[in-house]
Order: sequence, then C-alpha cells, then structure tokens
Amino acid sequence: MKITKKTIKNIQIISATAAVIFFVVALIFYLLSPTLDYMMVIAIAIGVVPPSIGQAIHNKWKVKIEKATPEFLRDLATSQRTGIPLQMALEHASRRSYGPLTDELKIIVAHMSWGMGFNEALSEFAERVDLPLISKATVLINEAGKHGGDLCDIFNSTAKYLDNMNSWSEKRRVQTFPYLAIFYFSVFIFLFIIIIISNMMFAPLARSTAGSTSFIKPILTQAQSRRLFLHASLLEALFGGLIAGKINEDSFLDGLKHVAILAIATGIAFYIFLP
Repeated sequence: MKITKKTIKNIQIISATAAVIFFVVALIFYLLSPTLDYMMVIAIAIGVVPPSIGQAIHNKWKVKIEKATPEFLRDLATSQRTGIPLQMALEHASRRSYGPLTDELKIIVAHMSWGMGFNEALSEFAERVDLPLISKATVLINEAGKHGGDLCDIFNSTAKYLDNMNSWSEKRRVQTFPYLAIFYFSVFIFLFIIIIISNMMFAPLARSTAGSTSFIKPILTQAQSRRLFLHASLLEALFGGLIAGKINEDSFLDGLKHVAILAIATGIAFYIFLP
C-alpha cells in the first residue's frame, strides 16, 4: 500500500485537529474531575496513532522500493549489455516482480510510450515516489548519461551505491536499537518508581494527615501529586518517543509510534495502579 509524505501530512493535520477538539470538549465536561487526565491520554493517542500508522505503512513501502531498485538496475544493465533497446528493457522489467516498484515502472514505460525521454521519465519517477535515496540515484544516472557515460556501467555503479546505502541504513538501525530500548526502559522505570512512591509514601501520608489534629501537612495532596506525576510521565513519553525515532530511524515522525505506545502504557499504568 502506497502512502506518500503528502498523505501523511494530511493525516497529521486531521489527527491534530481531532485531538484538540476532543480535549476541548473534555475540558468542558471534566474540568474539575480527575477523569480529565485520562482524556488527555486519549487526546494524545488520537493525535499520534493515525500518523504513526501512516508513517509505518509509508516506511514499509519505502524499504521495498529502495531494496528492489538495485536489482532492477542490474537487470537493466544486463539487458543493455545484450543489446536490448532501453525502452524494450524497461517494458520487460515492468512485467517482473519488484514489489511496489513494478507499478512505478509501468508508469515510466507509459510515459516513454507517449514520447517522454528516459531522463525526464526517470526524474518524474523520483519526484513521484519522493524518496531521498531514489532522488540521489536518479541524479547520478541522469548526470552520468548527459556526459556520455556507458549505461551498463552507470546502472551497475548506481545499483552498488544503493546496496551500500541500504546496508548502512540497516546497520544503523541495528546498532541504535539498544538506545531505543534505553528510552523504553527509562520510562517504565520512572513509572515503577512513581507507583512505589505513591503507594508506599503519599497514600499512607494522606491517610495519616486526614485528621484535623495532625502536625504534618503535605505540600501536595494525593490527587495533586498523582496529577503531577502523570503529566511528568506523559512529557517523558512524548519527548523520549520522538528522540528514539530520530536516533533509530532518523526521523521524528518515526518516533510517533513510540510516543503512542509509551503514552498509552503510562495511562494504563496510572489507571490500574494509581486510580
């Protein structure tokens, strides 16, 4: 399934608008109620879950395109080496199974059959898929072709470049995975400490100071401390998730799924252990 960056931006706008409207309505009905905190968690989920799903689908499509392109270029180079004309080689390639890249190749072939040149069709393809790696590969092919380079060598060298970039990206994700785990671990440890402190310190203290003759008066009530801890946990989930996405996948948008998971987990933990 193809979801472009433009579609993701539209999803973000719609989700953010829906989240704001939901929270405003919740303010009207639950302004002085502890339920407002859970409404805040739901609002965050409304704002980040749809864009994170869209981004995940886009990433899956993106990876398939980027991994299939080197194989396609090598096949194209082989066809050129055997003397098959470029347009005929593209037509043969568009009948092969390259995943979502096959549909894009059919569009390139259709454009060339209408009289568009190869370089122009390739540039239009790069603009349509809107992927940085594909755009760089397109520039390499077009510039080398303009200066009279051999197409077989151009396609093979570009395929090698894409393979190296794909390998580097995969290696980067694997190497930064421990840092991603650290963000999750820190949020869950923070929640664990908050639950222990609240149940073993603030709750007994609130019960002991319930009488009017008590000499110890806490700065915050149990409800106020719970709300403060919940807001602090949600802030940690928000910024921690975004930074985790940037570190692991080089995009803050990829951190939205981590924000959604951590924020929902925080809300559930407070609902179960600190009702």
